[in-house]
Amino acid sequence: MIIGNYKQNGDSGTGTVFRDILFLMVFSLIVIIFILTFLINPVNKPQEIPLRTEILIEATWPTGAAHDIDLWAMGPDKVPVGWGLFAAAPSLNLERDDRGKINDNSELNYEWTSIRNLEPGEYIVNLHLYGPYGDDLPVPVTVKITGKGDLGEIFSGEIMLKNTKEEVTVARFTIDNNKKLVKESIHNLYYSILSLR
Repeated sequence: MIIGNYKQNGDSGTGTVFRDILFLMVFSLIVIIFILTFLINPVNKPQEIPLRTEILIEATWPTGAAHDIDLWAMGPDKVPVGWGLFAAAPSLNLERDDRGKINDNSELNYEWTSIRNLEPGEYIVNLHLYGPYGDDLPVPVTVKITGKGDLGEIFSGEIMLKNTKEEVTVARFTIDNNKKLVKESIHNLYYSILSLR
């Protein structure tokens, strides 16, 4: 009966069997490849993933504001990092640049820079008010500088930017040869990073 049905449809029965076997072989191959990807490249456990950032520098200002504020930083190598100069040597990176409302789908205003390798020497963090773009001045900017592990919170505070093109030194601090923060070194004596661009 079954063979009779195949013959009525113009199929000898071998075509169906061939398609079934081919389908099972391809499906088996896909399953094997899927399993092998996990065996060849296992997923890292959270404790095995190296944390990339040793120190995180964050700057935030009022949500929805049009101000374009730039976060600038410089390490012991004296290479400035900020808008247009996103990375310096192996240590600093501007991870996010925010231009206020320009080309930004988010209402949030924030920038952050990471220090990946702690080289001994002085680090400087500045803010620069590039332009208010119609919003009122002054603009309050909250800055947090946080280190991984024993470094902890290096600086946290609010800076008022009052003038267009104003550059303010938020914090200067020193890391010693043992990759420890020299607590007595934290201050905000003005140092222009923009002049080194």
